[in-house]
Amino acid sequence: MHQSTSIDFLIRIKNGYKAGRKTISAPVSNFCIAMATLLKKTGFITDFNIKGEVKKTMTITLTYDNNEGRVSDVRLFSTPGCRIYEKKSSLPWGKNPRSLIIVSTSAGVMSQKEAKSKGLGGEIIAEIW
Repeated sequence: MHQSTSIDFLIRIKNGYKAGRKTISAPVSNFCIAMATLLKKTGFITDFNIKGEVKKTMTITLTYDNNEGRVSDVRLFSTPGCRIYEKKSSLPWGKNPRSLIIVSTSAGVMSQKEAKSKGLGGEIIAEIW
């Protein structure tokens, strides 16, 4: 069920950058928290925090380099109707050296490079550059 929320989450981030926003908000799920942690670790967002008791929302602070957003586009691999799984040996490489491929593995959400170094395959979620 994480698939539709992950697509929405990534598209909100992309649209926030395109609109020049400093922060955006998104619904909270464990999968979105894992993706936000990965995006923060790799420098695609500055920070995120979670607010609310019953209906939780995540506020994400976007990162800009010389007034240019860190995310220029998102390519979705897996969709709810067609999930893409790859073995560790056939994980895809990014469009350019700056891109990040998000992989959902048995050990959690991580980058393609991290999954390859740990010898893990999994579901290819998206590529961000």
